[in-house]
Amino acid sequence: MKKMNFVMRLDDRQIEAVLDFYRHNVKISQQNHIKATISDETLKLTIYKSGKCVFQGKDAESAFFFWSENFNIPVEENGDKKPYNDDFYTPSIGSDESGVGDYFGPLTVCAAYLSKDDVEYARELGVQDSKNLSDKQIYEMAPLLMKRFVYSLLVLNNKKYNDLITKGYNANTLKAYLHAQTHKKILMKTKDRPKIIVDQFCSKASYQNYLKAFKDPITPEIFITQAESHYASVAMASIIARYAFLRHFHKMEKEIGVTLVKGASKQVDQVASKLIKAGGMNALNHYAKVHFKTTEKAKALLDSNHPSY
Repeated sequence: MKKMNFVMRLDDRQIEAVLDFYRHNVKISQQNHIKATISDETLKLTIYKSGKCVFQGKDAESAFFFWSENFNIPVEENGDKKPYNDDFYTPSIGSDESGVGDYFGPLTVCAAYLSKDDVEYARELGVQDSKNLSDKQIYEMAPLLMKRFVYSLLVLNNKKYNDLITKGYNANTLKAYLHAQTHKKILMKTKDRPKIIVDQFCSKASYQNYLKAFKDPITPEIFITQAESHYASVAMASIIARYAFLRHFHKMEKEIGVTLVKGASKQVDQVASKLIKAGGMNALNHYAKVHFKTTEKAKALLDSNHPSY
């Protein structure tokens, strides 16, 4: 299979965020046109002073779509215009995931069905992308959605997630499988067959390839980035998925008596280091996605005996 390069253009603030995220693998370049390179065994990222960023390697696609989602950068494939609809409240089934970029906590995927009969209620409720809502708002809105709308929710806990990664699955394979499962389950609850919209997390070709391993896969009609900003059904799914993630996240905090930190950052590194010190890697395996680079950063903190950066 031909190796692909993935390219995006970032501003100075976004570049600094990327450099901070990969801070232990950054090499500042001495070349006039290159700002920095980031390299490990699965990813090479070249950042040019023009703002152009080139992703290469085994994890290039995952990293590219991760940052496009984080920075809300639309992705176009083959120069095609995305099938964005003028009507946010288009009746459809939408699916989205949560917890992808969070070191602590599970991976959750939800599919939600917005029927034509429920459009007005969704309008009144003010459904929107979960990233625009506070945790408090999500806790308020998600139960209302779950009571009114047909949905399918899957939660992949950290231990199972880590076991599957160890067996050779990658994060995108797991996401594709969970999306496909929610589509199959939700269609069992609906009388009709509305269009299915998926918030894009990899290329179309890769998604189709992942589905080959799934029995009787359902191909979505629309597969686009930032889908939750363009379709209410995906926004509903994103809210329910985030709600499930938050509930599981706070449950973990109570179990271990530690205040956890969302995302991936220096603060997350420090909390992970404390968990390793207190309970070893076995404890971390139950609460974190241990294949994240955060794990190595946490171990480095222990080795250096440094409480902070």
